[in-house]
Amino acid sequence: VSDHGVLVMELSSGLSFPAAEYLSHIIHTQALQVFPPRSVVLDCHHVSIIDYTVINELRDLQSQFILQKVQLTFSGLQPSVLQILLAADLNGFRFTDSVEEALQTESVNLQ
Repeated sequence: VSDHGVLVMELSSGLSFPAAEYLSHIIHTQALQVFPPRSVVLDCHHVSIIDYTVINELRDLQSQFILQKVQLTFSGLQPSVLQILLAADLNGFRFTDSVEEALQTESVNLQ
């Protein structure tokens, strides 16, 4: 958890079905089920592949973030992964070039 009260998670590889369920569980327990709920920055610079199951899981997660009035931000996306996420048309999809940029954006939103 950063100084801004934001949970930063670094993903270590591609996102596929088993990893998506685990990621969702961690995000729920560490960010959405705490009080107050926390925004999350997913550091995706290692992620080179993403599958359809993950898109569905992210869509569900994004809905939960919107309901809780906190942000889910992706950072460091490789161009191919960014294209897939943009094509998925996730409601409220946010991305930045770096974790630092995401944290700066989040600190501005908190003021």
